[in-house]
Amino acid sequence: MSPLPTRNLPVASLEDLNKWVIVELSTTGERETNIKNIVNSVHRILRRNDIEVFIPAISQKVRDESQTLFYLNGYIFVKYFDGIPYYKLKETTYFQDVLCSHKRRQVVYSLLSDQELDPIRQGMNKLKFNEFNINDLVRIKMGQYKNLKGVISLVYEDGENVQVMINLRSKKILIDFPSTYLEKIKE
Repeated sequence: MSPLPTRNLPVASLEDLNKWVIVELSTTGERETNIKNIVNSVHRILRRNDIEVFIPAISQKVRDESQTLFYLNGYIFVKYFDGIPYYKLKETTYFQDVLCSHKRRQVVYSLLSDQELDPIRQGMNKLKFNEFNINDLVRIKMGQYKNLKGVISLVYEDGENVQVMINLRSKKILIDFPSTYLEKIKE
């Protein structure tokens, strides 16, 4: 689990509508590869389907396999609204803890602003959009073709996907991959 930076986090006030409650995942939550299950669990436990949940992870489906890359392991962020009992997430299947303190018998949630989450969002985009050029030599990092080497034959306009030519013993094949599945290697 990646620790969050240790510092004094801002506390909730009635006007904090663009703030996020920090929720620590349990080991089950950290192993969950379908991030939609985590979001559904938040909605079910809090009995609110309209609450936004930010999970610092990217889920991608390639052919018949689904892969999830976590940018920040161990934490998710739930949009803060006054009056919602976020502490109900504590010690449930997917969630270990909700970062908060108690003041005069009231729960005061530790919150992050949208601006404080922006570096995480930017880091996730960097994961998604790797810079590849035609003829770059690459190694496939995950999936059923893991550890095979190939050459970039096409970079799609979306920047997320590329086509790789893999030289098998019997023939050459072209396969599309998300750029997150690949890493450049030197010849």
